[in-house]
Amino acid sequence: MRDLPTRALIVGLLCLAALAACVSGTGRVADFSLSEEPLHGKFVWHDLIADDPAAARRFYGGLFGWSFERTTHPNGGDYTLITSRGRFVGGIVELADPANADYSRWLGYLSVPDVDAAVERAAADGGRAVAGPLELGNIGRAAAIIDPQGAVVGLLRSSAGDPDDTSKREVGEIVWNELLTADEVRAADFYSNITGAQARFTPRGGGQYIVLRGQERDRAGIVQRPADDIQPFWLTHFAVSDPAAAADRAEQLGGAVVLAPSPELRGGSLAIVTDPGGAILALHRWPEEGANP
Repeated sequence: MRDLPTRALIVGLLCLAALAACVSGTGRVADFSLSEEPLHGKFVWHDLIADDPAAARRFYGGLFGWSFERTTHPNGGDYTLITSRGRFVGGIVELADPANADYSRWLGYLSVPDVDAAVERAAADGGRAVAGPLELGNIGRAAAIIDPQGAVVGLLRSSAGDPDDTSKREVGEIVWNELLTADEVRAADFYSNITGAQARFTPRGGGQYIVLRGQERDRAGIVQRPADDIQPFWLTHFAVSDPAAAADRAEQLGGAVVLAPSPELRGGSLAIVTDPGGAILALHRWPEEGANP
């Protein structure tokens, strides 16, 4: 999995501005219950970077029952708002350059109290900004960075507040984000530094699992990648009632199963698949027994 090109990241940030215009123009901001303060370390928005948005709509509509609202982003391409049972899930950004087809992936945006300060801290700690910081109309300020080990992530400071923690997460919605990386301890220090979240270390399977916590809630996980040839990346987890059945359905819809559910891996609660464009995602049984994903 290669790094996203800068153009794709800038388009993604511009799409957040398009989202702001759509929401403010339709009154649909009511789909969110918003916090008064930024929820440090929480993923507050996700975009699917896709070379074929129509194929992505077919796949995810068939897999999760999502609804889609097509619009145009400021760069003139296709942007799709995703909803599940009337609630926003994220967006689909068109990456139209065929030479970049293998860049398809999910890109999450972390809430930070100050985007410019977070970018400066990231650079001081070995990361780098690849898009922004940019002012996004009435939605706030955003940037995209690559962390010191190569994972791409968005940063967002919303003007209106972040989606709060009161909504119950349902099947078809995003329930967790997890960084697979080479050095999980260094990654924990990096993300704690730029978001203000706290790292909690938990023994797991002979190693350790790190949870980033903010406002006394678990926000994201960090774990060592399973093989050295895997480039560090953020894995987005989607709620399903049956991971095995969902993985089979993903395959029927043109995706591929990377890792089938197994009792040895988190009690069989997880499958990992790719969509037809190659974007990787986790299918996560929800609600799951136990405290953490």
